[in-house]
Amino acid sequence: MKHSIIKIIALLIVSGPFLSCEADDVTTPPPMLCDNAQIYALSTTDPYSGLSNLDTDAANESLSWSASATIVPGGLGTAISNSGTSTYNFDNESYHYYNYQSSEFININASATFNNVTLSGSPMNWNFNGITYVSGLAKYFILGVDVSGTISNGTIGLFEILNIDTGVIASSPIVTITSYSVPTGMENLFLEFISIATDNNDKVYAVSQSDIFSFDLSSGTSLHAVLPPATSGVGLTYLGLEYNNNWNTLVAISYSYSGPELKLVEINPLLLTLTNASIDLNSSIPNFYTDYYSTTLSCDEGRYFISTRSANIDTNFYTIDINSGILGIALGSIITTNVSGNYYFGLESNGNN
Repeated sequence: MKHSIIKIIALLIVSGPFLSCEADDVTTPPPMLCDNAQIYALSTTDPYSGLSNLDTDAANESLSWSASATIVPGGLGTAISNSGTSTYNFDNESYHYYNYQSSEFININASATFNNVTLSGSPMNWNFNGITYVSGLAKYFILGVDVSGTISNGTIGLFEILNIDTGVIASSPIVTITSYSVPTGMENLFLEFISIATDNNDKVYAVSQSDIFSFDLSSGTSLHAVLPPATSGVGLTYLGLEYNNNWNTLVAISYSYSGPELKLVEINPLLLTLTNASIDLNSSIPNFYTDYYSTTLSCDEGRYFISTRSANIDTNFYTIDINSGILGIALGSIITTNVSGNYYFGLESNGNN
């Protein structure tokens, strides 16, 4: 249960402290009470080659951004795509982003210090993307795909991150998917589209295009399903996976290039089936890039935030009220905010991960 104990923090911003939302009993959902709810992100003026400085930013939930420190002078030297691969640890108030292109973690702790370390310790034949912190277990996890070219090629596994500050992960997966293998040659594309979420107790969920997976960290079991439509090479891509504790359901974006069409959907976390879909939101969210976007929920989980690159390096932020559920979304209720000159990515609320 998220509670209202106030902690003084200075995460991501050096000019002043913030108060944080916390979680002390993840087995008991709401009420969720938030003190000084914040959203954190990284930003750059060059997402294409990653050669400009990488900065930290923080905003209240009205998205009034306040830039803070430069954390990676000169940038990462690689494209900053797949930019929703971040997590927030609200137990020790730290922010983490994994850059798929360079295999590096960006870690920022509660004293506003950071490190930039390369993933290590894994078998050579695996590639990785998508990180999450599971507060009920006080552990971090990352998704991997076997790219060895052997008979096990395409195996999906969830690896524990043994030390996120040094980038060391376990040498073998804690849970694998037994009912599905990524087709040969599609492993990198699978990881590029990955989106990951957790119930903060003992389950991790991932979606890539129309394939969705669950990992039960208590029982060691896993599940794979295909979201509609299942026609090969045609249909919807599912992105921006978040777990909503208010309803105990998964929320995601369904996006189709044809049309185009963009909706929010609810997914049953037990059966991995689609339960509800909103009206088409494309007229209110006309610029959406599947490789330049990120999402998070508000601290009380009543709003769904999207950031996406707009023209050049500008950023569009969309705030969608989901208090009445996905079916209650109205086009006129979506709030749009634009910031020029910077691409903001890796959105994380201080009440969610």
